[in-house]
Amino acid sequence: MTLCKADDTLHRMPAGIQPLLAEAQHLHQAGRLTEAERIYRQILESMPRHAETLHSLGVLAYQTGRHDVAVTLITAAIEQQPTVAAFHNNLGNTLKAQGNLAAAASAYRRALALKPDHAQAHYNLGIVLQAQGALTEAADSYRRALALRAGHPQTHNNLGTTLQAQGDLEAAQAAFRRAIALEPGYAEAHGNLGSALRAQGRLAEALACYEHSLSLKPDSAETHNNLGMILLQLGRPAEAAAACRRSLTHRPDYAQAYCTLGHALRELGEAKDATAAYERALALDPVCAEARLGLAVSAIPLMAEDAAESLAVTAAFMQSLEALTAWSRAHPGKLGQVVGRVQPFHLAYGCRDVTDALCRYGDLVCAEAAAHLRPQASRPRTARARRERIRLLIITAHVRQHPVWAVILRGILGQIDRQRFETIVYHMDATTDGETAWARARADCFVQGPRPLQCWIDQAAHDMPDVILYPEVGMDATTCALAALRLAPVQAASWGHPVTTGLPTIDLFLTGESLEPAGAEAHYRERLVRLPGTGVCTEWSATRAQHWGGPDRRRGVVRFALCQQPIKLDPADDGLLARILHDAGPCELWLAAPKNLPWAAPRLMARLARALRTHGLDPEAHLRLLDWLPPGQFASFLEEMDVYLDCPAFSGYTTAWQAAHHGLPVITLEGANLRQRLASGLLRQMGVRDGIVSSPQSYVATATQWAQDARRPDSWMERREALRRAAPTADRNVAAIAVLEETLIEAVNRAPALEAPA
Repeated sequence: MTLCKADDTLHRMPAGIQPLLAEAQHLHQAGRLTEAERIYRQILESMPRHAETLHSLGVLAYQTGRHDVAVTLITAAIEQQPTVAAFHNNLGNTLKAQGNLAAAASAYRRALALKPDHAQAHYNLGIVLQAQGALTEAADSYRRALALRAGHPQTHNNLGTTLQAQGDLEAAQAAFRRAIALEPGYAEAHGNLGSALRAQGRLAEALACYEHSLSLKPDSAETHNNLGMILLQLGRPAEAAAACRRSLTHRPDYAQAYCTLGHALRELGEAKDATAAYERALALDPVCAEARLGLAVSAIPLMAEDAAESLAVTAAFMQSLEALTAWSRAHPGKLGQVVGRVQPFHLAYGCRDVTDALCRYGDLVCAEAAAHLRPQASRPRTARARRERIRLLIITAHVRQHPVWAVILRGILGQIDRQRFETIVYHMDATTDGETAWARARADCFVQGPRPLQCWIDQAAHDMPDVILYPEVGMDATTCALAALRLAPVQAASWGHPVTTGLPTIDLFLTGESLEPAGAEAHYRERLVRLPGTGVCTEWSATRAQHWGGPDRRRGVVRFALCQQPIKLDPADDGLLARILHDAGPCELWLAAPKNLPWAAPRLMARLARALRTHGLDPEAHLRLLDWLPPGQFASFLEEMDVYLDCPAFSGYTTAWQAAHHGLPVITLEGANLRQRLASGLLRQMGVRDGIVSSPQSYVATATQWAQDARRPDSWMERREALRRAAPTADRNVAAIAVLEETLIEAVNRAPALEAPA
């Protein structure tokens, strides 16, 4: 805060007082506050209404944390001398320190009315406006301050944070870089540049910024936490947890660091420790919505240890959901700020019925999202005009090499009738490849992310889609938040995550006739739309095989492959796999290690080893772990296997599709829910039904019989070739796209039109 020097515009003092004031201000500026205060009060005994002394003593009170006293003293100074801009500026500082932002803004504006070129007042007003969420006005204030004081790095830094909050990430980065150019050792600006780069998905650059910021200021708890968040995004949860713990050594009461630590520990499979971290975050900050949501979802283990824990998951989550709902009622509006950041995605891993749980969760998050994120709520609105073409918006983070793209989305974008449909694609992720370029060229409009959530909401309001399609809901935080809002008259989801979204904002769930049993409507909140076949239009692209690097096969030893993510294997099925290995004669079970969650494969191997031992088997003789392989090597691996075992609890469409095209016979245990019927629906569309079984006993018996058949190479090779010839019949399912088009047109014609911003 600024001290004012005496001049002729202020009250004249008796002789001898001016030297006292000069001495007090000298002591004040030297930090000898007790001595300065004694002299200020001595002056006021003689001249109780002397404005400069009242102001200086008010500044001192502010600096020593006595904000109420400071406001009283500086207000008294203004009453005596109302035209001194510095008095009003410093009153604004004291009011801001009290949390009275509206009054602080008024004080700064009064200072600027008196002195329009007061750079510090422009800067201070920007800080208050930014805190109030008036981002456009805050940016204007910072720019006015910079016009008067261009070399002030803090103003460039604050302008950057404001622009980032507005979603203008390029301009934000430019502001941070300008601050750094002016002050290369400005640790906060380096950290903020990292956050802006992170928001663009430029994770490696962001990581370097955080690390450089910490080299300048190693005790920054916030930067250590930000480092933890980006390490988590990079799939390095152990390092993320270490960064959070370093944050907490510098600031033990930092609730957000405990929350991030909870996320990291959950990714490490340390469920109990994750729960404890979330609880600690809430003890420090009872309104930390992200921690509260994380605590609720932590009732769902990423990987159950045994069948009893797996069976108890739904009940545990329902109980946790009740507690979350009660918390949300007690803290209205908070949960809406974090919708999508943590999701009950893994609730679907298992055979249990999760429909009711997901619907209850959907009701809660949609209500909270609508309250906090209701798009364009305050703007005048006008009726949405009818168009010649249906405007279809596709929202996904997977417009790239990914199963959701290859199986569900590419066929829609490639085959949809462009005379009837205008297509807009929001690619939420920064990752791009040749498939991204193909989609960009194919779509009428393509918007690349990542972007802040509000920017996507504003973009959708501008584009005014008739239909929004989410190929999956659950894999991406921003997509989940958008799906919880009503942004179009018709909103649909497909089976990229093969379970009901539970969201009242999603009208249609697109599935396939061959995938669903009779009465499947009971499993969905949405209206179920059964498209022909599997409901998707795929196109097989053969990958040139490269040797997978595995050992040569042993004569007479049958190789079973089970290549689903380890966390998808329900402990209740461990015994089935042990029985197959027991009954099938000399054989091996090849399991796949995931690219992420490195702890999951060893944990699965240990779990299966226990099951094998109960059947009198030596795990080392039967269990094999396959490192993650690139596509060419994985193709070679499939060629070298004998039988593909589909995961009973969570069927795999993509892996079964690949296995069939490589002539690897598939056995799948068909269950009651879509997520247990993906491979069986695929095989039905091919006309290959002999691997579809309906009971655990048949699963074991068929695998055992096929192991015997595989030991007769000639006949088994004929079977493989027959499957290879049948596999293409599952592709080019253009009938599914035709029915999809008619379904969407009918739904748009029947839906009440949303209003659009005027």
